[in-house]
Amino acid sequence: MIDVTQQRFRGLTTWELIGEGQAGSPAEQTQQLLTDIGHACETLGGSLSDLVFIRFWMRSRGISNDVRAVRRKLIDDKERTASSSFFSTSVFKGSGDVRIDALYCPDHRNSVRKPVEFDPPRRYLHYLARVNGLFTSGIAEAGVSVEEQCQKNLAWLDEALQAEGFQWSNVCQLNLFRERGQSIDWAPVLSALATRNDPEDTVITLFDVDGLASPDKHLEIELIATRPDH
Repeated sequence: MIDVTQQRFRGLTTWELIGEGQAGSPAEQTQQLLTDIGHACETLGGSLSDLVFIRFWMRSRGISNDVRAVRRKLIDDKERTASSSFFSTSVFKGSGDVRIDALYCPDHRNSVRKPVEFDPPRRYLHYLARVNGLFTSGIAEAGVSVEEQCQKNLAWLDEALQAEGFQWSNVCQLNLFRERGQSIDWAPVLSALATRNDPEDTVITLFDVDGLASPDKHLEIELIATRPDH
């Protein structure tokens, strides 16, 4: 069962699709969830290629390779999205091992769908650009302090915005994730963000998670920006 909720980001209409695994192995749960999300996209008049972002939640790090293998199998290069993945038990309502939060955003003008890799490439995209929006993957970098991690993350976000002609004033959503047990204070992170944009004009959501995808990274930021007059 996929929960579908319509939402708007400064005039950009999107649908959030959320599903949680029910039965079977983590790989089987992932396959069923992506299949069900594909059907939900079809009900909305589109397909998996209209997804712009996918967030994977997993109960433990030990299942991540199985989940990634299914993802690579079911989502081909032309359907790749911005993405993130986390380990956390608190987001699960049932006994499943995998949960997927996806963002569906159709563009009926048939504009170019532009997936952009990191340089050098990583397992996930740097960002996905459309004429009506910019969606970054969760950006996380290692560092000796929260300030260093934050500044490295923001540098990648700066690069994505500048490359696609966006400003920080176009940013409408920031999702921030910190790893429990790392003594990360939100204050310096929010202070760094405030130097780039007016936090009162951007929805900022804070999450505590059990772990990020990489064990040496403890702070992650997702960004959504919309272009004026789109």
